[in-house]
Amino acid sequence: MQYLPHWLLCLLLFATSETALAVCNLPQPRLVRAEYSQSDAVVIAHLVKSRHIVPKNDQDYYLYTFQVEKMLRGTVPDQFVLWDENSSGRLTFDVLKGRQYLLFLEHWSEGSVQTADEKSWWVADGCGNSGEVSKAARTLKEIQRIPSLRDALITGQVRLSAPAAHAKVVAVRKSDGKRFATQTRDDGIFNLNVPAGEYSVKAAVEGKSLVADYLSYEKAESVKLENGGCAQIQF
Repeated sequence: MQYLPHWLLCLLLFATSETALAVCNLPQPRLVRAEYSQSDAVVIAHLVKSRHIVPKNDQDYYLYTFQVEKMLRGTVPDQFVLWDENSSGRLTFDVLKGRQYLLFLEHWSEGSVQTADEKSWWVADGCGNSGEVSKAARTLKEIQRIPSLRDALITGQVRLSAPAAHAKVVAVRKSDGKRFATQTRDDGIFNLNVPAGEYSVKAAVEGKSLVADYLSYEKAESVKLENGGCAQIQF
C-alpha cells in the first residue's frame, strides 16, 4: 500500500470532482484475491478502544486498538493498533464497539524515522475490502476459495490517454528468466496466469515500454506470488 504526501493528496483532490471521497491506488476495484495475498495479515477483530490524535503541525489521525477474534492470514498480536489518518485515504466505514470487522492489514510505515509505538502500528486500505463482517459475506467466501487455487494471477490495466488495447504484457520469472506473455483487451485490462514465484512485469505499446503508474498497487519490478496469489498493476 502506498501513502501519498499531504500536499500531493490535496492537489489530486482539487483536480478531481467534488464528490470524490478518496484517492485510491490503481487499478480499481481492489480484488479480494490480490488484497488477501499481498496483505501482511488478515483478521476478524473487534474494537477495544479508540483515540483521536491532533498533532500541532500535522494531519490528525485515529488510533484504534483491536482484539483479534480469528486469524485468517499472517501474524499480528492478539491486540494491535490500527493507524487511520483523517485524510482522503481514511477508512470508509465507522469503527464502533460491539461490531466485528474484517481487516486486511499491513505494517504502517511513513518516513525513515519511527518511534517505538509507530513501529507496532498497522494500516488498512480505505479503498480495499476491509469492513464490517456483517457486510462481508461475499468477501469471506472469496477468501475461502483462494487456498484451492493452484496458479497465481497477474492482472491490471494499461492506459495512455485512454485504455490501451492489444498492449503487450510480459512477466519474467526471476529465478530462471522464463517469460509469460499476454495482451490487453479492448478496455486495456490484462490477465496473466503464472506459477508461484517472483516476477518483474513489463508492458509495451507499439514497441514502446511503459512505466508502471506511481499509484499502482503492486510494483512492476518485483511481484512476489504464492499459489493462489494475485497482483494488480497499473501501467
